[in-house]
Amino acid sequence: MGISAVDLSETFSSIVERVGRSVVRVEGARRRPTSGIAWSDKHVVTVAHGIEGDRAVVSADGKDLEARLVGRDESTDIALLELNEAFPAARFDDGGAVKVGQVVLLLARPGETVRATSGIVSALGRKPWRAGRGGGEIDRYLEADAPHQPGFSGGPLVALDGGVLGMTTTGLVRGTSLTIPTATLKRVVGQLAAHGKVRKSYLGLSMQPVQLPDPVREATKEEIGLLVVAVEEGGPAAQAGVQYGDTLLHLGDDSVRTLHDLYAYLRQDRGGQQVPVKLYRNGAVQTVNVTLGAR
Repeated sequence: MGISAVDLSETFSSIVERVGRSVVRVEGARRRPTSGIAWSDKHVVTVAHGIEGDRAVVSADGKDLEARLVGRDESTDIALLELNEAFPAARFDDGGAVKVGQVVLLLARPGETVRATSGIVSALGRKPWRAGRGGGEIDRYLEADAPHQPGFSGGPLVALDGGVLGMTTTGLVRGTSLTIPTATLKRVVGQLAAHGKVRKSYLGLSMQPVQLPDPVREATKEEIGLLVVAVEEGGPAAQAGVQYGDTLLHLGDDSVRTLHDLYAYLRQDRGGQQVPVKLYRNGAVQTVNVTLGAR
């Protein structure tokens, strides 16, 4: 059964009215204001590139509120603000069912009132990727063709059921409007709320994927490993005895066949934890215990 243009119009306007209560204007830099989304009681998530100091002014529906910067992560372009009063929190959707071609709305509040554009999900990745700006990991690639106007960064991309699929920004890839998915927002906001910054584990190694030669495959039952091409002097791995030329096979219980496997493991806050590292060296498989650093 089809839907009439009148019904579709009513659906759009109803979503804008409902979700728009959670969309705010953020003045946190000398340049043009950005938008933000009410995340939870007295918290707003916005783009890090729109916040220059430790204070911002958040406004909506005639209210101008002073906001304190809780924390920011430039690598994912996410910042968290805290207010003394609450705006209605948006309903965030993890986007598991989103499809290319799905109709979406992009909301923002660059001025006193909410603005909206519409379009479709034009590109959707299934795997995490690393942003060019700072190398932060984004859980999936999500792009919509809804027009992105000045001040729209920090606004929500919204499905037709009113669920927020993520926060839109032009701060990750130059000249491109992308949406930071809800999964990434939840992960980063959780760390910002707890620590004021994103803490990651590190080994102090530079590595590159390599195909293992046949004898090594037979000995390790692995086909690909990470070859150590540089060791940070005094770093966690160096202190545990990891050497240039070693090939890493496992971190803890996880195989590390690609750099993504490595980054996925280290993006967790595991600083201070001792982790068994399985590696291949001089014809033999060895295990060394590395106490991970944090940064």
